Amino acid sequence: MIERMFRALGTITKLIILLLIVAGTYAYAMFQGGFVSWFLFYSVVTLIGLTVLVGLFNLKGFKVERKLSSTVLYSGDSIEVEVILKKSRFQPFFYVRVRDIVPNNIGSQTSYSALFFFSFSNELRFTYKIKGVKRGEHTLTKTELSFGDLFGLFEKKFKVESESTFIVYPAFKVLNSLPRADHSQIEEGTRPDQSLEEERSLAGVRSYTPGDRLTSINWKQSARVSQLMTKEFETFRNDGAVVLFEPYMKQPSSERFEKTVELSASLIATIVKGSPNASFSIRSVNWQSYDIKQANLPLALKLLAKVKPEKSGPPPIHKMYREWRGKNVYVVSAELNAELIAALTVMKEQKISPHVVLYTEDLRDQVMTQKLKQKGIKVHVLPIGGVKR
Repeated sequence: MIERMFRALGTITKLIILLLIVAGTYAYAMFQGGFVSWFLFYSVVTLIGLTVLVGLFNLKGFKVERKLSSTVLYSGDSIEVEVILKKSRFQPFFYVRVRDIVPNNIGSQTSYSALFFFSFSNELRFTYKIKGVKRGEHTLTKTELSFGDLFGLFEKKFKVESESTFIVYPAFKVLNSLPRADHSQIEEGTRPDQSLEEERSLAGVRSYTPGDRLTSINWKQSARVSQLMTKEFETFRNDGAVVLFEPYMKQPSSERFEKTVELSASLIATIVKGSPNASFSIRSVNWQSYDIKQANLPLALKLLAKVKPEKSGPPPIHKMYREWRGKNVYVVSAELNAELIAALTVMKEQKISPHVVLYTEDLRDQVMTQKLKQKGIKVHVLPIGGVKR
């Protein structure tokens, strides 16, 4: 309210000054006479008349377009944005200041505004750069146009809608090696648990051959045919590895969360390079799981680009866990919590080999780590540095 009053007071003051200038030049022309004095008077009147006339025009016929140097970037990259102001060739204005409205959470930008004076060109262009773009999906939606006159009497501002979207993937690098896995799982016909035969489906029976395990003998069938018969089971093959990103983050630490996202992306890039069957799971409202190969790695990166910290941990029991049976599951978490430990315990009981992967480990995490180790769950700390794509 006060700002409006000061603005109105300033406009009134300028009008009074202009009237004094007109009165002064008229008095000078009347008393002095001659061509120069009257030329000065008519020049001032003409400029003031043009100012008023231009101020009466509708200035909302302007359109804005953007050209982005790229629509897919990686965290830390730079992007160039070209702003194009389109207008009618004879659209009158004295000057216009064009300012692209850039959200603060995108990155650090150079000057993103430009000043243009009247031109007969249909397009007015300027370019600015955003450095160190941050992970996420970003949208530029509005551009502010400010019109003014030579005397500063009138100023018109309005915003033009023009949507431009680009996505910033987390930076990553292919790791030299993965955290040590349970290799017994990737051997055909073996599982890390003792009750393997209980977990496989019965395919049929055959005659006993020396060397068969006694626990595999089908005693009922053997009694019927009066000879030893052995059970045949379906051969188990490992379906690959799972990278599971757990977005729980109670303590506000943007840097730690971002580094954990980069670690997750690095694990995915490393696994898909050496495994034909890999999957990626992420929790938002619910668990989502996707098969990932080298060709569709951008799908996982896109999901990681949009992920945000969650205030609650994972559910201890979920139907998704059954799909991971017999697999090495790399659980990447920014912060350990009781809910995650409970979920990992259930996974362990369901013949899953979970491996917790952390970017860093504080005192609170160390307490949780000891609990995990007591339950036979491995914990790996990978403070990856020099991340690049």
